[in-house]
Amino acid sequence: MKTIVLAEDHAIIRDGLKLLISTRPDLRVAADTGHGDEVERLVRENRPDLLLLDLDLPGCHGVELTRKIKAGHGGTRVLILTASPSAASVEAAFEAGADGYVLKHENAEELLYAIALVLSGIVYLSKGLAQRSALPPAPEEAPITAREQQILAMIARGQSSSDIAEKLNLSVLTVRKHRQNLMGKLSLHNVAEVTAYVLRSSALPR
Repeated sequence: MKTIVLAEDHAIIRDGLKLLISTRPDLRVAADTGHGDEVERLVRENRPDLLLLDLDLPGCHGVELTRKIKAGHGGTRVLILTASPSAASVEAAFEAGADGYVLKHENAEELLYAIALVLSGIVYLSKGLAQRSALPPAPEEAPITAREQQILAMIARGQSSSDIAEKLNLSVLTVRKHRQNLMGKLSLHNVAEVTAYVLRSSALPR
């Protein structure tokens, strides 16, 4: 069973999240809080598999808290939860080491999907953010095709090569080749860097 520390200041939302998570027999909320100054202690005491963290939690700076948790408790994955994203804040969260970013207006099924992906080691980007991402023209020396742009956005959402291949009706080998070419063209080394690149290029407000 995977354990979760839940950090959300609105009691109604926090209780709703606890109830939702309890519907999954493989998940358990080990501790919860509405105060930012309690998060590090709860993570230290419970050593959870996942910290579900409200980016705007009172008493802390969500990005800096993420950085501290990842530095001191590397075994705990961090999934950011927020109602008001900006490209700058999302990028900062990923650069601090966040493993995923989900919007509060997503439905329950999507949130559980995000939790499952992050717990499995896949970076998650809320579909609401990914759909608004618009990649800019690539430099002339490294042009990116429309297909590659599509694949890049899907990688940023944490989708595997197999998932992408199925949705785009391509072979897994073709998708892997696209991924390899993209990472080389853009000097990106992992999914977190791909996500940050997409967000820097997005139409989100700054």
